Amino acid sequence: MLAALMALLQAEHGAAGEHAESAAGGAHAEPWLVEQVNHFLGPAVLNIERAIMPSIYGLFGAQWHEPAQGQLIIPGHVVWAVLLVILCSIAVLLMRGKLSVDKPSRGQQALEVIVEQIRDLLGQVIGPYGRRYVPVIGSFAVFILIGNLMGLVPGLGAPTENINVTGALGITSFLYYISMGFRQQGLKYFKHFTGGLTGALLPTIGILIFVVEILSNSVRPVTLSLRLFVNMFADHQIAAEFLKLAPPLVPIFTIVLGVFVSFVQTFIFIMLSMVYLSETVPHEEHDTEEHGHGHEAAAEAH
Repeated sequence: MLAALMALLQAEHGAAGEHAESAAGGAHAEPWLVEQVNHFLGPAVLNIERAIMPSIYGLFGAQWHEPAQGQLIIPGHVVWAVLLVILCSIAVLLMRGKLSVDKPSRGQQALEVIVEQIRDLLGQVIGPYGRRYVPVIGSFAVFILIGNLMGLVPGLGAPTENINVTGALGITSFLYYISMGFRQQGLKYFKHFTGGLTGALLPTIGILIFVVEILSNSVRPVTLSLRLFVNMFADHQIAAEFLKLAPPLVPIFTIVLGVFVSFVQTFIFIMLSMVYLSETVPHEEHDTEEHGHGHEAAAEAH
């Protein structure tokens, strides 16, 4: 898994170098914001990279090289990702405003609708136990959706069009559901990787299932990363080609298509993450919460 992602990251790094060379030749100009961030913060970031990056790359058997002449010290996707975090934080704070039960603001009502939708979706996929994952799944949804839509704003770029960002999202989802599995079930979580087999079947068929499950789970962060990256990158390229045609209706078509793809890819990512999380739910606790939820529903009905 890590080897595959490292290969993708190295390929992206090489492509970035070629992109920088073409930019230096005047074939392409970087967005104004990216240029300004590199102008003011680039030298300080380069000094930090010289101090820590060689040892980090060494952990994976790779060698770090300083950015080539004319190559960005702070890549565009890093600038867009940091800007995305800032925009999401400000937007949530502004929409939340001053929380009130009696007189909620419109922003608070909008946030409550979003939270309820995510909670209902988690309930359908995981059950009542799924409400514990609302903060994480909600963060994925907001980050990916707004990140996708940023590519539609002139002068900005979508961080999700870069494999480094989608790779980080895929690895985060993978590590989270694996850690939650062991946190909630302890060593019993290993039973999930053996198909729940016990007795004489465990050392025979159970081992085979274990190997298959390990391979299947190892591929998940790669598929999560590539699916989001490929679709968003392809959507950007298609929009760029359509814009070259320049008829009045073409920009409208590309915007509508871009918004549709942004929502669909966000939904697919969080849905797959929820499916993976559903495998970490302890069966006894799930049954207990289902039972309690049924009693609450019955009481409300009466």
